Amino acid sequence: MRRLKGYQITLFLVIGGMLGALAVTQFGTLPQSQAFINNSTAPAAEETTPPAKPLNFNDDLIRDLNNAFTTIAENAQASVVTILTDRVVKNQFRNPFGNGSPFERFFGDMFPAPDTEQHLRGQGSGVIVSRDGYILTNNHVVDKADKIQVRLFNGKKVDAKIVGTDRRTDLAVVKVESDGLKPIKLGDSDKLKVGEWVLAIGSPLRENLAHSVSSGIVSAKSRSLQLASVEDFIQTDAAINPGNSGGALVNLYGELVGINTAIVSQSGGFQGIGFAIPINIARWVMDGLIKDGKVTYGYLGITPQPVDENIAKALDLDDISGALVAEVHEDTPAEKAGLKAEDVIIALDGEKIRDDVHLRAVVGTKKPGTKITLTVVRDGKKKDINVTLGEFPEPEELASMSG
Repeated sequence: MRRLKGYQITLFLVIGGMLGALAVTQFGTLPQSQAFINNSTAPAAEETTPPAKPLNFNDDLIRDLNNAFTTIAENAQASVVTILTDRVVKNQFRNPFGNGSPFERFFGDMFPAPDTEQHLRGQGSGVIVSRDGYILTNNHVVDKADKIQVRLFNGKKVDAKIVGTDRRTDLAVVKVESDGLKPIKLGDSDKLKVGEWVLAIGSPLRENLAHSVSSGIVSAKSRSLQLASVEDFIQTDAAINPGNSGGALVNLYGELVGINTAIVSQSGGFQGIGFAIPINIARWVMDGLIKDGKVTYGYLGITPQPVDENIAKALDLDDISGALVAEVHEDTPAEKAGLKAEDVIIALDGEKIRDDVHLRAVVGTKKPGTKITLTVVRDGKKKDINVTLGEFPEPEELASMSG
């Protein structure tokens, strides 16, 4: 396990009681001098935002809100499953004196070297997305599994097979054969707003805690953890714990808006910072895996970076949204279309680009060969550039590229 500044990213798969973790580079501890603000010494603002109108809570409103939560939880729970995996690892017996030891002359075959098998059992979560048995989950839940079982809401266990996996988004689709499956309704994660209530449903820690429900809000959107090639994570404070990987993030309409995937934590346990893959990305990956068994990604061929206040000021931009083109790679769709370093991409086919993370997600989830129009700011002026996307290279191809 690697740590940086006391924080780690945890993927919510339980394997033999151990938690898999990856170091995170962009999350550091907040210096004490910045952690608190003394309001008594802060200068008075010239203009203040008027206070929000207080809500008039009454018994009917509270009852309706309570009923909404319980109804959504009851309906969504039936679509969430526990995924149980078994991976066989062969361990070769080692000669206690070491191979090639002089003792081999005397003891000969007294110390045989039979292969032994060890079973690594894992647990995660998944979401039923169709009546014919397709289940959406995380790739790291089922990766390298020799056997997969799914435990349904009614307690029934059925064997499952992998339909396809995608490491670039950490998503996978498995399939079961069973009657009476209840698929969840898919929402639109692009319409999800910061501050919106959500429920997280999954199987944390162990099998007998299956279908646990927690609530929270959408804390932020368009987060990057550098875990995958295509990222646009939803951040939530709905409690998520190990074993929740592949579980459902549901809005108050009962719609699936995300697949729970990771947390940032100092301890490995939940500390109010969880992340889910937006359903719009998950749906696109799922469709490709079901139809073709794989996913192909659109490719532009640039190194984008976020626009901060200094960049916005230097390039005379109106705000800090958009993605700065830090580098244009050779012989790529971007170079052929005429994109240049220091261009700022502010829209794609008329859709506003929030930042570099959003740009990667929008481009990545388009098919190779798709023709798009990028709106860029160059030398203080807006310009439309037409680009035909290529296919995202394999990792080894990317490593050999300049830059």
